[in-house]
Amino acid sequence: MPKPGIGCGTPKSRMASEVSLADYAVSPKNGKAWVDDLPDDVFNQVWDGRHQGKVGKDTAAAWLRTLGFVDVTPGKVETILCRERR
Repeated sequence: MPKPGIGCGTPKSRMASEVSLADYAVSPKNGKAWVDDLPDDVFNQVWDGRHQGKVGKDTAAAWLRTLGFVDVTPGKVETILCRERR
């Protein structure tokens, strides 16, 4: 029986990825990212607050949930930092 991590998966799954984890994390899945659904005004308020260091990701996520974006997480809020201001 193979030891965990040795001989598991296909050869392709053990090869180096052509896409970095950071790039994959912020890339749209199924052609669209969650931030694409944010109105520009809302997006920019979060973008400004995060880039100015005045609003934490937890606070921004809590505010977005009050606006109806119920599945937002602090991690999702961080993806706004990788985008251009609208």
